[in-house]
Amino acid sequence: MPVIKRKQLLLIVLLLPLFSTSQSFEWWRDNVNWDGTTHWGKYIITSPKYLGPNALSVPLINNGSIDSLSSIGLTANAHFSKGDKTQNLMLYGNYTTKNNTIAIDLQFVPYEIFKMSHETKTERRVYYLNYKDDHTVGDVVASTTFHLFQKKRDKIQLAMRLGFRMPSGRHLGSARYADVPGYWIDLGCGLPFKNTGWKWLGMAGFFVWQTNVDNFRQDDAFLFGTGLEWNHKGLRLQAYAAGYSGYKNNGDRPTLVRFNLEKRKNRKTYIFRLQQGLHDFEYFTTEAGARFIIGK
Repeated sequence: MPVIKRKQLLLIVLLLPLFSTSQSFEWWRDNVNWDGTTHWGKYIITSPKYLGPNALSVPLINNGSIDSLSSIGLTANAHFSKGDKTQNLMLYGNYTTKNNTIAIDLQFVPYEIFKMSHETKTERRVYYLNYKDDHTVGDVVASTTFHLFQKKRDKIQLAMRLGFRMPSGRHLGSARYADVPGYWIDLGCGLPFKNTGWKWLGMAGFFVWQTNVDNFRQDDAFLFGTGLEWNHKGLRLQAYAAGYSGYKNNGDRPTLVRFNLEKRKNRKTYIFRLQQGLHDFEYFTTEAGARFIIGK
């Protein structure tokens, strides 16, 4: 019996470095090839492939229309990938003017929990002091949408949107949020198919965010989206592909497909979404919740 205990103790001593080196300064130093002076934040790659699923997310498609009623909403989200399992809450807010020509939208991640594998932390260059982080707060995203050519909406629906991402998200060291501002502008189009409830959706625009690289302080991307929408008696279905393509090509070209179902009942709108990343976004996402209509 004493022999077995000595062997166990010897085994623990031999394996202990394997558990400690994955979180050590030396591990981080060797992983990023630290030059001895550069701040650790410069080694985080500010592109969607190397951050959390909510960091530089692709905006919802601009379908050429805005919601006719103001509302607040809450959803629960779950993101699944090989090396990153993430769950978060999402708050939504929408205000629409009385003439239904301008809308202001807000979204915010008040709480996010995550679990990343050692391989993912290595790939994303997580700072060693943030190795054990497992929860955070996300960014605030605001946008304003304007209807265009209001008198011709029976034939073509056009809307321009201006969006801004506020760097309120935390835990840059654990590669969850970029801690940089960003903005986008896009034009959305909806072409109704007469007397069917269906319409074709198209979106094109410009997506920009600040980086942490001195020689390239900004990444510019072409924003795009296309798909179909069906509306019938308070039910809305959308299926579309969307993404943006940055010029640095360092994981900054996320492309995905989304399925969106919304059902209005009385003063609530129930939301269910599925999302699958296709390129530079390795997550499958589910989202479910509700929006509550406020005012008239």
